[in-house]
Amino acid sequence: MYKAAFLVLVIMFLVCIWRNMGRVLMNAVIRCLFCLICVYLCNGMIQYCGGNIAVKINEITVCVSTLLGISGVAGLYVLQLFFTIHG
Repeated sequence: MYKAAFLVLVIMFLVCIWRNMGRVLMNAVIRCLFCLICVYLCNGMIQYCGGNIAVKINEITVCVSTLLGISGVAGLYVLQLFFTIHG
Protein backbone atom coordinates (compact mmCIF):
# COMPACT_ATOMS: atom_id res chain seq x y z
CA MET A 1 0.00 0.00 0.00
CA TYR A 2 2.77 2.45 0.91
CA LYS A 3 4.70 1.58 -2.23
CA ALA A 4 1.69 2.37 -4.41
CA ALA A 5 1.15 5.73 -2.67
CA PHE A 6 4.84 6.55 -3.00
CA LEU A 7 4.76 5.65 -6.70
CA VAL A 8 1.71 7.86 -7.29
CA LEU A 9 3.40 10.78 -5.51
CA VAL A 10 6.59 10.35 -7.53
CA ILE A 11 4.64 10.26 -10.79
CA MET A 12 2.68 13.39 -9.81
CA PHE A 13 5.93 15.17 -8.91
CA LEU A 14 7.52 14.27 -12.25
CA VAL A 15 4.44 15.43 -14.18
CA CYS A 16 4.52 18.80 -12.37
CA ILE A 17 8.21 19.25 -13.07
CA TRP A 18 7.81 18.25 -16.72
CA ARG A 19 5.04 20.80 -17.28
CA ASN A 20 7.12 23.65 -15.84
CA MET A 21 10.36 22.64 -17.53
CA GLY A 22 9.52 24.45 -20.77
CA ARG A 23 8.67 27.62 -18.89
CA VAL A 24 11.91 27.45 -16.88
CA LEU A 25 14.04 26.87 -19.98
CA MET A 26 12.33 29.70 -21.86
CA ASN A 27 12.88 32.04 -18.91
CA ALA A 28 16.58 31.13 -18.82
CA VAL A 29 16.98 31.70 -22.56
CA ILE A 30 15.28 35.09 -22.38
CA ARG A 31 17.40 36.15 -19.39
CA CYS A 32 20.55 34.97 -21.16
CA LEU A 33 19.81 36.94 -24.32
CA PHE A 34 18.80 40.05 -22.38
CA CYS A 35 21.97 40.00 -20.30
CA LEU A 36 24.17 39.41 -23.36
CA ILE A 37 22.58 42.41 -25.05
CA CYS A 38 23.16 44.41 -21.85
CA VAL A 39 26.86 43.48 -21.75
CA TYR A 40 27.26 44.29 -25.45
CA LEU A 41 25.57 47.70 -25.09
CA CYS A 42 27.50 48.55 -21.91
CA ASN A 43 30.79 47.67 -23.60
CA GLY A 44 29.87 49.90 -26.52
CA MET A 45 28.82 52.80 -24.31
CA ILE A 46 31.95 52.57 -22.17
CA GLN A 47 34.20 52.56 -25.24
CA TYR A 48 32.22 55.42 -26.79
CA CYS A 49 32.78 57.50 -23.64
CA GLY A 50 36.51 56.77 -23.74
CA GLY A 51 36.72 54.03 -21.12
CA ASN A 52 39.02 51.06 -21.36
CA ILE A 53 36.96 48.49 -19.46
CA ALA A 54 35.28 45.73 -21.45
CA VAL A 55 33.72 42.52 -20.21
CA LYS A 56 34.34 39.69 -22.64
CA ILE A 57 31.39 37.52 -23.58
CA ASN A 58 32.22 33.88 -22.81
CA GLU A 59 30.69 30.91 -21.01
CA ILE A 60 31.38 32.21 -17.51
CA THR A 61 29.96 35.67 -18.11
CA VAL A 62 26.90 34.14 -19.77
CA CYS A 63 26.28 31.86 -16.76
CA VAL A 64 26.83 34.63 -14.20
CA SER A 65 24.64 37.13 -16.02
CA THR A 66 21.90 34.55 -16.61
CA LEU A 67 21.78 33.41 -13.00
CA LEU A 68 22.18 36.82 -11.34
CA GLY A 69 20.56 39.12 -13.90
CA ILE A 70 21.37 42.82 -14.03
CA SER A 71 23.15 42.69 -10.68
CA GLY A 72 25.39 39.97 -12.13
CA VAL A 73 26.22 42.17 -15.10
CA ALA A 74 27.06 45.04 -12.75
CA GLY A 75 29.19 42.67 -10.67
CA LEU A 76 31.10 41.60 -13.78
CA TYR A 77 31.93 45.21 -14.54
CA VAL A 78 32.99 45.88 -10.94
CA LEU A 79 35.27 42.83 -11.03
CA GLN A 80 36.70 43.90 -14.40
CA LEU A 81 37.37 47.38 -13.02
CA PHE A 82 39.04 45.91 -9.92
CA PHE A 83 41.30 43.62 -11.90
CA THR A 84 42.11 46.38 -14.41
CA ILE A 85 43.21 48.75 -11.63
CA HIS A 86 45.11 46.15 -9.57
CA GLY A 87 46.30 43.99 -12.45
